[in-house]
Amino acid sequence: MTLTRGPSLSNYNESYEIKRALDVIRSSVGDSEFGYRSQALFAHVLIELGYSISAINQKGHPDIKAEINKRIVYFQIKSISHNYAGCKLLINAKDLNGICPRIPSDLGYFAVLDCALPVSWVICDYEKIRKYELRSITLELIRAISDKNFSNESSVIFAELIAKSKSNLNLLTYSVLRKRALRNEKL
Repeated sequence: MTLTRGPSLSNYNESYEIKRALDVIRSSVGDSEFGYRSQALFAHVLIELGYSISAINQKGHPDIKAEINKRIVYFQIKSISHNYAGCKLLINAKDLNGICPRIPSDLGYFAVLDCALPVSWVICDYEKIRKYELRSITLELIRAISDKNFSNESSVIFAELIAKSKSNLNLLTYSVLRKRALRNEKL
């Protein structure tokens, strides 16, 4: 499914504005808080996609627990702001255990917010990412094994949310974003 509403990350100018807004937030709050905000913002992407959010964890795993079509879905969220090709992420056991499906109908996803141009979400299901446990792998490899449709839909919606909230993005703290997401309230 290709979304055409709102800003498109294929448009360089719009993508640059999204990146600049994220860079301002990261520089003002630091990497750790930026990571928490990224995970809470992703919860809002999920709400736009029809998910119901039941948990967002600042500590522990998974980062997000959601439901769609009577299926429980677990998400582990990372953000990366790389300045060189070949940047790597460590796929650790705790992250994978957090998104491991508990029963056959459950789903698990490892999601990375790539803050390079064009800003995008790279979302990989548990079965594909678990093969890389305890290994450092490049974002390009994660992108190659990712769910392309889910990643693209999430990237477009994320861009739309950032563009819509640009003027008050600094006020959307982790706490505010988390509370609204747990009420399944759209931004």
